[in-house]
Parts: sequence; structure tokens; C-alpha cells
Amino acid sequence: MIDSSRPAAAPQSSLAYTALGLLLCAIALITLALGFADSLGTPAFLALIGAELLLIVVIGALFSTVQAQSTAADAAEQKKRDEATLDALEPLRGGEQR
Repeated sequence: MIDSSRPAAAPQSSLAYTALGLLLCAIALITLALGFADSLGTPAFLALIGAELLLIVVIGALFSTVQAQSTAADAAEQKKRDEATLDALEPLRGGEQR
């Protein structure tokens, strides 16, 4: 049996779930804007478009935050594995001094 020293993947951040929820809201607003484009006035239609654009900006910011957190966590985990590997290889160096 092969045991991995790598821990199980961490659950997705709540920020990612928030971004996915906002994505659904943006899709709903787009659908409303297109469905009621003829019956809505110009100001209401432009307000829906503005809300959609704002949601898209927020979604992008949330996803970039999640990506940065994931990258930082992966880098820290890789550093720990590298140090453990170097410590395990230390006895193989023999009597050499650094």
C-alpha cells in the first residue's frame, strides 16, 4: 500500500461559494434584463446592466482572493515537504561540513 505524506485537500473557501452564489445572481439579472427589455424603461434596464457589471467585478475579486489563498497555502505546504526531504537526506551527506 502506498501512503502519501501529502494531507487531504482542504475544503474550498467560503469565498468561493459566495462567488458562485453571486454568479447565479448575475445570471438571473441578465435573464431578467433580456426578458423584460421591451417592457422596462431605459433607466431600469441600465440599472440592471449596472448591477450585473458590479456583480461581475465582485465575482472576479472573490475568485482572485481564493486563488491567492490557494497559492500561498500550496507554497507553504511545498516548503514543509522540501524541508522534510532535506532533513531525511541529511544522514546521507556523511561527515561533510556545510
